[in-house]
Amino acid sequence: MTYLRSVIESPQRLRLSLSETAGWDRADSDHCPFTLKIDEPTGGPIVLRLSGDADAVTAPILTACLDEVVLHGRSAVVDLLGTSFVGSAALSALAEAGPRIREQRGHLTVAAPHPLRRIIARVGMDTVRTFDSLAHAFTAAHGGPQLAGGPPPDPTTDLPSTPRRQTR
Repeated sequence: MTYLRSVIESPQRLRLSLSETAGWDRADSDHCPFTLKIDEPTGGPIVLRLSGDADAVTAPILTACLDEVVLHGRSAVVDLLGTSFVGSAALSALAEAGPRIREQRGHLTVAAPHPLRRIIARVGMDTVRTFDSLAHAFTAAHGGPQLAGGPPPDPTTDLPSTPRRQTR
């Protein structure tokens, strides 16, 4: 279990956060392979490295970590390259955190395999930028040179459109 350092803003939020992770506490670790490592480089974005299954049981942990990022007003990089499964609950956690981090003038970037980047692009998570490597995601979240002139072209958004037939 990951222990977070800061205090949650209200007792109600603390109770909610603790109740959301109750499923994880009851889960059999042999059947729920999941790890989350947190790197906090000085002056850089917080890096959340996930491996295993990011599903409905483990998504509240990701949500709690992203809540911490918002509370600290930092940028975040979520590394999904080591995941074997990413479910809709984990994607929802990213989608909900993106605008909140942006409101704090931070960036949320994700390092993910190509099929997952395509899914994120297709569902319209415009506040979550995806990259094929952790290094590129870290540079973008840190406010690297590619952010100065606007976002770099993202190959996942330039998806080929399928021709549609008109039926009468």
